Amino acid sequence: MNSKSSCGKTKVEQGGESAPRLPHERDQSSDSQETQDGNPPEVGRKAHEDVERGVVDTDRGPPSDRVYNEKLRR
Repeated sequence: MNSKSSCGKTKVEQGGESAPRLPHERDQSSDSQETQDGNPPEVGRKAHEDVERGVVDTDRGPPSDRVYNEKLRR
């Protein structure tokens, strides 16, 4: 798979033909970071407001990784 970037818009080719972008390619492309009206997406505005209000991140990834690494990984 070959990725090409043009003006921040990720383009993916497979075998010389255009292919749909993978989720991480959509998330990391600059064209996915704002809406048609030029403003950040609602989810970004909400996340920023949450951080500004001091809302605590409830992601369970770090605690799960710690348990896995300490007790389960061989």
